[in-house]
Amino acid sequence: MRDKLTISWDEINSPSVEQRLREREILMRTREHYENPSEPVLGADVRRRTSIWYNTVFYMAFFGLVGGLLGWGLGAIMHFRPNAALEARELIAAYQEIERFAAEMHVGEQAERSLAELRRTGRDNPYFAVYVDESLSQDQKDQRLAAIEQRDAFKDFLANVLFFGVSGMMIAICLGVAEPVVDRNVHGAVVNGSLAAAVGMAGGIFVSLFVDHLHLMIAGGIGPDVSVARQMLARAITWGVLGLFLSAAPGLIMQNRKKLLIGMGGGMIGGVIGGLLFDPIAQAVENQHVSRLIAIVAIGLVAGLSTGMLENAVKTGWFKVTEGLIAGKQFVLYRNPTYIGSSPQSHIYLFKDPRVGRRHAAVHIIPGGYELEDLPLGEKTLVNGKPVTRTRLRSGDRIQIGRTAFHFHEKEKKG
Repeated sequence: MRDKLTISWDEINSPSVEQRLREREILMRTREHYENPSEPVLGADVRRRTSIWYNTVFYMAFFGLVGGLLGWGLGAIMHFRPNAALEARELIAAYQEIERFAAEMHVGEQAERSLAELRRTGRDNPYFAVYVDESLSQDQKDQRLAAIEQRDAFKDFLANVLFFGVSGMMIAICLGVAEPVVDRNVHGAVVNGSLAAAVGMAGGIFVSLFVDHLHLMIAGGIGPDVSVARQMLARAITWGVLGLFLSAAPGLIMQNRKKLLIGMGGGMIGGVIGGLLFDPIAQAVENQHVSRLIAIVAIGLVAGLSTGMLENAVKTGWFKVTEGLIAGKQFVLYRNPTYIGSSPQSHIYLFKDPRVGRRHAAVHIIPGGYELEDLPLGEKTLVNGKPVTRTRLRSGDRIQIGRTAFHFHEKEKKG
């Protein structure tokens, strides 16, 4: 005769039994939800909203635009210093005009007072100060002017380096943090932003070291003899090279070749368009600060827009969130594996959901497709309403992880 199985009252009320019963109840209700969608999953707080904010093309363009504006604003400070050579030309022209008037009208005393006042006005201008210094010979004046021009050339070069470096840093930061900010992943935004800042600054400074030489080589010189078309071509190529560097940050962060090429392609398109706009706008408004604004903003905006569009064009597998706090968000499956969980280090970050483990599931890229693996943290991962351990994903599959539901999409293979 078998011994009777006895269960004590303490065992019935133990936490492990209660947890198992609760998990079973949630599982049963989840299955009922898929059979009858009008019934909500227990504690799921199902949301069915979408927002343009989660559209990749929109948010990449938006962050690129912000990066361009910030880059121009901070970088342009380096170029908002008075042009001493231009100011000196105006002072010298006024000085010569007074001398000419005095010689013709024989009003020496009145002219001398005007000349003295002009000398006081322009005493801080190094070019003008050399011009009016009667103690110097012409050779000495030429030598001093050459030294001043060399010093100003270095200042302009330094300002150019800082402009491109700061502009590049701001555009790279904004493009780098776009996705984690949209995902509300503070940790990811800090990590991505830090690396993007370094990459963008380095890229901008590197490009500034040769951008003028490259421009002169392509344009064939400067001045009225160089056609506008050739100037535009030179600017488009040099700024396209700049865009390549500024948009490389997200791909380097992800250590993914495909993402890197997409970002660089988008950045190059933005740079080419920005470069094409620079000279026509500079001629139309006669203000290089405005043309720099348009060109830098175009790099940021078009780089972000192009990156989002290229990403959509070349993606092969992706998740689209259909229910949850980030409904409408798309996750392109670049990494292998791609981790899903409540940890900010997860590639797909599901926040504010106690039913999601830190590393809840993983998507593996395999020859010919994708597989979803349930990890031993959090509640079960469901595919089409059924719990799975590891399964091959098919286009149209519905994945439920905590409160969030995804639809898996895979581009059709040709042939």
